Amino acid sequence: MRDEQTDPQIVRRIQNAIDMLPSPIFIKDADCRYIACNRAFEKYIGLSRARIIGATVHDVAPAELAAIYEKADRDLLADGGSQTYETNVCYADGSVHDVIFYKSVFYSADGQPDGISGVILDITERKRLEDELAQAAREDFLTGAVNLRTFYELANREFARFKRTGEAFSLLVLDLDRFKKINDTLGHEAGDDALRKFVQIVRANLREQDIFARTGGDEFRLLLPGTPQAGAIVLAEKIRGEVNQVSLHAPHGSVNLSMSAGLCRCHPDDAGIDDIVRRADAALYEAKAAGRNAVMAHPGSQ
Repeated sequence: MRDEQTDPQIVRRIQNAIDMLPSPIFIKDADCRYIACNRAFEKYIGLSRARIIGATVHDVAPAELAAIYEKADRDLLADGGSQTYETNVCYADGSVHDVIFYKSVFYSADGQPDGISGVILDITERKRLEDELAQAAREDFLTGAVNLRTFYELANREFARFKRTGEAFSLLVLDLDRFKKINDTLGHEAGDDALRKFVQIVRANLREQDIFARTGGDEFRLLLPGTPQAGAIVLAEKIRGEVNQVSLHAPHGSVNLSMSAGLCRCHPDDAGIDDIVRRADAALYEAKAAGRNAVMAHPGSQ
């Protein structure tokens, strides 16, 4: 009678079967050493089966990733059952992929943990699409500035920190001058170009922590954490000067860009971010009334 556990034909049939599966599959013993894998697993990590069998994760993966895998394996063997988690795997070409590991413990005849079988599901493309969708939900599609919803989300955090720590911030409301005239005389394509060029200039002058949002049409808000009024004025004037250097040319004519800005700082008695926005809006109105192409600070910001 044949010993089905060691019959070479049985082993070959099992190996052929798992080699036909497209997902990377591996099997480890109770010491966390590989005892089997399929072709997809070889291809995925870029090593031959001869290099994999008998090896540990530290032999086939970068140290920082191997430490994650080994801990997960040891925990699974100790707890039993199955395990699912997201992590990264270094692909054969050296690139790092997002994956889900599905693993289960298998047991010996006497009921003791005898090893782990597992499969890898590559979710790199799914994660990329998720990131793109998340980014699209946070940004204005035309300019790439954050949208109004995201502005309030981030600005409310800064306001809460101000209330908690006293670290003040300044808020600028920025507006392209005569934007409707640009659209009406040069066309909407020129108007879109004006917005994109304006945003490029602003972004080039920002720090990582600054919050820049398009809040409608040609109006933008810029929140500057930890920036006093004097610093906000310097920044606004620098942006205004650079905007003044931009000329738009279209078949129906050309125009030089300019912008107006209103600014204010937060006050200890402010109830919320909208109190600050209202003061900055009022200062912007004063800048427009004064002839545009100007930066005005709200009187209450002194």
